[in-house]
Amino acid sequence: MDEMSRLWRDECTLRPNMTYLNVGTMAPTLKTTHAFVRDLYVEWMGSGPGAAMGSGEANAYLDMMAWNDRARHKVAAWMETSPRSVAIIGNATDGINLSLASLGWKQGDRILTTGDEHEALTYPLQRLVEHYGVIVDVVPFPDDGHEEEFIKGLRSAMRAQTKLIAFSSVSHRSGLALRVEDILSELDRGEDQWVLVDGSHAAGTQTPLLVQGIDFYVFPGHKWLFAPVGTGVLWVSPRVLDMTDSLFSGAAGIDQFGNRLESHDGAWRYEYGTRDWSKAAGLTKVLDFRMQWPEGAIVAHYHDLTAAFRDGYTASGSTIRVAGSGPVVSIKASDAAQISQWLWQHERIYVKADGKAQILRVSVPPWLTMERASKVGYQVGLAIAQMG
Repeated sequence: MDEMSRLWRDECTLRPNMTYLNVGTMAPTLKTTHAFVRDLYVEWMGSGPGAAMGSGEANAYLDMMAWNDRARHKVAAWMETSPRSVAIIGNATDGINLSLASLGWKQGDRILTTGDEHEALTYPLQRLVEHYGVIVDVVPFPDDGHEEEFIKGLRSAMRAQTKLIAFSSVSHRSGLALRVEDILSELDRGEDQWVLVDGSHAAGTQTPLLVQGIDFYVFPGHKWLFAPVGTGVLWVSPRVLDMTDSLFSGAAGIDQFGNRLESHDGAWRYEYGTRDWSKAAGLTKVLDFRMQWPEGAIVAHYHDLTAAFRDGYTASGSTIRVAGSGPVVSIKASDAAQISQWLWQHERIYVKADGKAQILRVSVPPWLTMERASKVGYQVGLAIAQMG
């Protein structure tokens, strides 16, 4: 496993004498991906007004659009799904808003969500409340080992007017992961009730990604895929393509062979307008890097590193438990911000503090060795034991 760590470390831009444990907010772009995207962008912008002309040939613009379609096919291969269901977008927030806009809303419609969602979901839902009179029902995100209570809460909160169930498969705050397929199988849903899953912390850390019953699945590239900022994916189910339509529209896309795509035929309906295709090309590079291993091997690597972190943390003597299965874990602390600041100032360890929830969130990165993961766990635990 340390060989995998080395290859990740060689690809990630890391500051000397700094231990960065916040991939869950922003990950470093892989070095080869960064160079590839930079060169494509410079070539594109340097090829003339509007970047419509290449050096001696008139296909630079079409080439760039074709990269978007190549990225779609690469993402589809990684997700083991059809390219028809994949849209290359800017980030998870784009995907959430595009998904919501493809469902017709009226006053009295209801949305069922959890109390532990990121603002990327809660703010768009609030817009629906303000503009359409939609009602948002909130159930608590489950504590570890309390998924049955969560299912009961969802069942109790569901109404005939519930149009959408929307939640994260991994909490951005605690790192706790839900068994989405098991949860959905326990709910009695009608054909006109849709499911949106925010996979921001699951994509790249869990397998499988797609499960039965999901209609919209969104995730960014800049977290656990180590792709450039401004990349993301929206996956939609076949029934979404057959039964809904996007409110947003624009020029149709072009496939990797230069053929124009009919906007209503696939998820590319969500890829309206001129975009920075070089970033989409970056998605192909990060997935090329990942796909040199089976996805399960990468997930196992994360679990091994998280276990090493936990072992070191336990050895520190801290009695506060670590929540989450990894690589996103959390620790309750009475003064999370102060502990986070102390870890940075004295140990050069960067962890995210959630002052509102009084939680330290640790993202265990793939470039740590087992020894380093254990040592960092010990340092974090010692700081919490002394200050928390």
